[in-house]
Amino acid sequence: MNKKNSKVALITGSEGFIGYYLKKLLLKNNYKVIGCYYKKKKFKKIKNVKYLFCDVRKINGLRIILNKYKPNIIFHLAAKSHPYYSFVDPIGTINTNVIGTINLLETCRALNINSKIVMACSSGQYGSRPYSKLPMKENDLYDPEHIYGLSKVFQDSLCKQYFKMFKLKTIRAILFNTSGQGKKFDVFYDICNQFRKQLSKKKIIIKCGNLNNFRDFMHVEDVAEGLFFLSKKGVPGQSYNIGSSNLIKNSKIIDILRKKYNKSISLKIEKKLLRKYDEKFISASIDKIKKLGWKPIKKIDDIILDMINQN
Repeated sequence: MNKKNSKVALITGSEGFIGYYLKKLLLKNNYKVIGCYYKKKKFKKIKNVKYLFCDVRKINGLRIILNKYKPNIIFHLAAKSHPYYSFVDPIGTINTNVIGTINLLETCRALNINSKIVMACSSGQYGSRPYSKLPMKENDLYDPEHIYGLSKVFQDSLCKQYFKMFKLKTIRAILFNTSGQGKKFDVFYDICNQFRKQLSKKKIIIKCGNLNNFRDFMHVEDVAEGLFFLSKKGVPGQSYNIGSSNLIKNSKIIDILRKKYNKSISLKIEKKLLRKYDEKFISASIDKIKKLGWKPIKKIDDIILDMINQN
């Protein structure tokens, strides 16, 4: 590692979608980066990142890593991060998202590690809201629609409690819908991937689920910047929404593609793509983090362009 690397940042779940962009950002800012990973399949590695296998559900492995590297900042991204998975395996979701979190916090407490801990929470913990109750604010009550959202409520509460009881410097980043190049199995990926494969056709047919819901879409580069910003400016014990504060209907993706590429697009609704539980409205108030000096830069058009042009 470069001698200029005076600070150490550790990322759990570093092999994931957001982790990739966060690692690049930290290296750019002269951090020594420890990338903890669990998935054994191949993932895109970055030069100058120290990669370590770590299963957050097993506390002994965490203890060895944290005791050796004593990071200045910990970004906890390791999670079963898709609501659908929690319908298939609720216990697996709780084991990773809740037990994995308390293992990390308890290890930091036991080893007296004074790191800032930025916890990647989720808008899923808020649950569904009527339009009149938007945007969602950090002090709103949580009422999740699924086990994934519930696991993030537990995660959030654990961070708050470890700050209160043990003065761990936990900061909860509540992330709203995040997409961009490298993301798979979200509405952008599903639509843009189909569109790209049919670009040469006069008429494009997109198979889809419900496009009538409204979301707060974030570009992954903005999310990485937001997490890094909170590691520097976030107040321990506090939670911060990271969103765009824009309420956008899913079908707008189709509208943008039609206009940008001047293509005829027809939709084919498929039952298997319809979710049993699917929040109608999700939108963030970002006043709290904006007061600290951060706001997103990219737009939904940037997400679409990245998804169309990805390899």
